[in-house]
Formats: sequence, C-alpha cells, structure tokens
Amino acid sequence: MKLLVCISHVPDTETDIRIVPGGSAIDTKGITWVINPWDELALTRAAQLRKEHPETIQSLTVITVGSSDTLPTLRKALALGADDALRIDAGPSDAWFVASQIAEVVLKNRYDVVITGTESSDFNGFAVGGMLAGITGYACLPNITSLDVAGSKIMVSRETEGGIERLEAEVPFIAVIQKGVVSAPGIPSMRDIMQARGKPVEVLAPVSAGQFTEYTAFELPHSARVCRIINESEYEILADKLFAGAEAG
Repeated sequence: MKLLVCISHVPDTETDIRIVPGGSAIDTKGITWVINPWDELALTRAAQLRKEHPETIQSLTVITVGSSDTLPTLRKALALGADDALRIDAGPSDAWFVASQIAEVVLKNRYDVVITGTESSDFNGFAVGGMLAGITGYACLPNITSLDVAGSKIMVSRETEGGIERLEAEVPFIAVIQKGVVSAPGIPSMRDIMQARGKPVEVLAPVSAGQFTEYTAFELPHSARVCRIINESEYEILADKLFAGAEAG
C-alpha cells in the first residue's frame, strides 16, 4: 500500500503578517514558513502507521505545489518520517490549480491512500481534498479524526453531527484529516533531521490547469475597539450605553 500526504507551505501562525503598499499582495519578507498544521498532523499519523505496519504500508511520500523555497518544509516532512518528497514546480495560485497538479501525480503513480489536511492555515479554503476526489475519481472521506490499519484494511473514524462514525475504507480513497487524528505533531530527532538530508526530493513540471479564483486585494483586520471599564459609581453612564446599544440593535 502506498500513501501520499499533501502538504502546504504556509506562514507560521505566530508570524507578523504585513501587506505590501496598495494591498496587492502579502509581504513575504521576514515570514517564517512551516508545514500547514493540519497537514503536519496528517503526516505524523501516516508516519506512525508506516513505522508500525511496514508489511502493509510499503511507502510514504509527501507532495507540495510550490517553488524552490519550499525545500526546508519538505526536508522537515522527510524528517517526520516520509520516505521521499515530490515538489511540483509552480506557484499554488488557487485550490483547483493545486488539486489538478496533485491529481496528475496520484493517477500516474496510483497511490492507495491520499491524505490531506482539512484546510490550509493561510487561505482556509477547505477545497483541495474534495477537488482531488472529484478529479481522480477516488472516494472522499472528510472530517477524519482517526486512521488505523487492521491487517490489510484501513479503518477510519469521522465526526458527524450525531457523534462518531467508524468506517472500513476500501482503497483507493482521499482522507481529509481533522484535529484529533494525533494528539500533537511529531518532533523529529537530530538523527531524523540528518537522515532527511539524504532522502530524495523530486521536482516535477506542472501540467496545464485552469484557475477559478483571483485575489484582487488583501487587507489586514481592523484594530480592536478600545475597551472602557465602567466602575460601579458610574451607573448612569452604564445605563446610557446599554440604552444606546439596545436602540442600535
């Protein structure tokens, strides 16, 4: 069984995001880039399964769509347990473009299980997993909170409105991972990091694909409103503000 984990190269959530003058793009200077948190959870679980069930899972590959500056992210993914990495040499312009690129690789190499995070922490599109399923014809299992191997079978659990649904998944399929699949992302050891330097990273040319979204402008959220604390002796002020709020509502 061959596993493929899709990873995104995203800004660290603690990075201070700035917009270029005019709002046409994000200023990438000084940004710390990381594996998308949902993808990192997915990769951590896939690496655990690869280690625990080598007789069932023969390979674990990671893939991303991006330029050469994604190499540190791919090396981190290799240190977390992937056997090899694929980089499609193109900018991830929108979800359809990214899904189209990855789908080409999936169909060519016939991966049994393709795993994605539920969304990326930069654009929060929630779209690539479903689009991958639509293009490849693979079944799509969303909201996966556990992923296990039982013999030659893959067992999954996913959240539903009424509780948790447990399924026996027949390959091939797309698993869209939610939080809960592991308690925390993996932490590679120094040995893992050193070994990752020798693992292969293959660069692939992009295929022709359309783009259905265009980002016209970026804007930072407005600053939070000033909070005024009204003490117990200012009950008249408090009453006026409550009355004004009720009228506005």
